[in-house]
Amino acid sequence: MTLHDDTSEKRNLPVLAGQSTLATAAWMMASPSIVLTFLAVSLGMPVFMVGALVSIRQLASSLTDIFLFDTISRIRNRKLALSLADIALAVCFGATIVAVLFGSKSQTMVVFVVCVFVMGMIDEFQQLLLTDFISDNLASKSRLTLKYVQMALGGAFAVALTWAAHELTLELLPVSRHSIFVAIGITCFTLSACALLAVQDLAPRLTREDTPIRSPLKALSNYFTNVYSMLQNGWFRKFIALRLVFASVVLSVPFFSLISAEAHHTSNRGLTALIISYALGYIVAGPLWGALNSISHRFVMMTSALMIGVAGLTLAILHIYDIDHDVRIHAVAIFIVTVAVRGITAVLSLYYMDIAPKDQRVNGIAVARSFVRLVMIVLSAALAAIAHLHETVWAIIFITFASVIAAIVSVILTEKPQKGKRQ
Repeated sequence: MTLHDDTSEKRNLPVLAGQSTLATAAWMMASPSIVLTFLAVSLGMPVFMVGALVSIRQLASSLTDIFLFDTISRIRNRKLALSLADIALAVCFGATIVAVLFGSKSQTMVVFVVCVFVMGMIDEFQQLLLTDFISDNLASKSRLTLKYVQMALGGAFAVALTWAAHELTLELLPVSRHSIFVAIGITCFTLSACALLAVQDLAPRLTREDTPIRSPLKALSNYFTNVYSMLQNGWFRKFIALRLVFASVVLSVPFFSLISAEAHHTSNRGLTALIISYALGYIVAGPLWGALNSISHRFVMMTSALMIGVAGLTLAILHIYDIDHDVRIHAVAIFIVTVAVRGITAVLSLYYMDIAPKDQRVNGIAVARSFVRLVMIVLSAALAAIAHLHETVWAIIFITFASVIAAIVSVILTEKPQKGKRQ
């Protein structure tokens, strides 16, 4: 059943576009993959610890998928829940800045671990709820428009904020300058939370039941029941395979950032260059994948994966021959993988919205994301260990190989959604 009408959709689309632009800019300015990585390396944290933050975040997301998917599907006031989640993210990022500026090294490491864990839970909570929320309030074409407009506008906004912050903080120490970027992200999260309250939720209230109180064991039992139920569907088994094959590919941003932070964390323009490259990646990804995605999901998946493969191979060769000292080389690499990863995450989300039945939408995405998260926990921990014991470049080489495999598999497994299908 279609819950949206043209009038309400015309009202919601610009509000959601503004809110998602702020949220996108916030994640760029306070990016765990880039900014927190630079902060951690600047403070002298062990490479394994910095890499393990990826695993910690994925673990938190997996627990959310397993224990909270049923609760999320029953939330009554979805826009309030999403708004409070943005506020909670702002608090977590604020705690990391306080620890960086005033805490000891050991205290800061503990705060980073705790806050990254909580961020992972909140981010996954938002993603699950947003999948249902946006699907109910926007038609397929509007969802595609929103997905790519937020990339372009969010990237442009982040570039402007980053450049302004860079020019105003040139005389500060690297750690202080990095902290200011996070503070700007916190402000954007707060504004995003306010904007969410202006959205009109069109889902019928009468269909939402009160959330029963369940024990963790009962929630785990329900999760496995949901897994079994979802795996009975052929469309879902293929989607799971697609998500799994792209699991290692989307790890490219944190590990490309790690090798960049190791080389440039003391530079007064290293983080600025990478944030701008990251934001420019969003700007380019929006119109690029927006145009190509309207033609073929399969083509976007294949092209995105091959882009990461090419970038990884090039960076690995330059690093092995010790000619990658220029920050511009790493900035270009971050730009390419950001464009590619944005393409992958967006197309998988849109592809899922197109093929998933309404009554299975939240349960299905929770199972799919939890499967992927569990794989990513193992992969990111293994890659972090490799980076710590040997060199980060070996993690880049692995991701390069996995990207080529993902491109091949995406061509085989992707189905063409039925024309005119609207969830």
